Amino acid sequence: MKRNSPWLSWLVWAAVADWLLARTLARSAIFMPKSPAVLAIYQVTTTLGQVAGVLSALLALLGVVWLAWRRRKQAGGALSLALVGLAGLSLIFLVTQPAGGLHLLYQVLLLGAIGSLGWQTWVRMEAKNRLALIIPWMALWAAGLYQAIQVLYTAAHWSGPPPLTGILFNAGELFAVLTPLALWWGYGRTAARRSYYLWALLPAAGFVGMVLAAPPMAGILSIWSTGLTLYLPWPLYAAALWLGCVTLLSSRRTGSPAAAALLLLAAGGYTPGLSSQAFLGLIALDVLNPEEVISLRLGPADLSSWVPGYR
Repeated sequence: MKRNSPWLSWLVWAAVADWLLARTLARSAIFMPKSPAVLAIYQVTTTLGQVAGVLSALLALLGVVWLAWRRRKQAGGALSLALVGLAGLSLIFLVTQPAGGLHLLYQVLLLGAIGSLGWQTWVRMEAKNRLALIIPWMALWAAGLYQAIQVLYTAAHWSGPPPLTGILFNAGELFAVLTPLALWWGYGRTAARRSYYLWALLPAAGFVGMVLAAPPMAGILSIWSTGLTLYLPWPLYAAALWLGCVTLLSSRRTGSPAAAALLLLAAGGYTPGLSSQAFLGLIALDVLNPEEVISLRLGPADLSSWVPGYR
């Protein structure tokens, strides 16, 4: 049964603000002339991004603990133990550098949590929506396995490079790019209006313009912002951005979980370097669970209410 969740809305807003302000706009200032106006805007953006980052990390941590409590009676309690372990290790890593056995344990617990959450959501979903789960699940799994292999080699002091990491990274990025298309297919295509497709062309067109005008800058900003390297043909990324925006607009109208899941996955990024960002992916998988899902209500000022013809 779907229900509204204020904490989820706060988490989504904070995570998106951290993503756009701290990891996108603030970093893009390196390409701008350092005039006094630009420096002032940069300082404000950085400060707001830091506040959003702290709030997002705190809410993500609390969200994982809350998720562990709700799932304590499922799968023999193994998922809850994994989630509690992840939360505890993330706190330990605040005061010590992730390394050695603890870092490897974290990666193993993360893979276990991704697998368990994905399976529990899979068996409860309707067949028509399962593509919207399996694609982001495979992206998270490939990214987690890619990082786990690297951590294993480092912890064991083995000579590298580790095997399969290049294949895993590229496969994971492909699945990450296909995620907005899968969510659109499962939740957005039947509810989207024609005006949504037109308005969603704006960010896609902006991305295409940047890629064509300054490919190196677009690649660097993409890595800084999302972790994506843009190694695939650029029309695929443009289509993902376009249909992802369509899904965001249509999900507000239907109350589907796609909006929250898509924003959390985007804010977490591909191969996240922080535990708080990895937690966003776990929460996104839970959001897609039809029995646990909490519909995202951003209020009357959300993006879809600006679209002409919106009801």
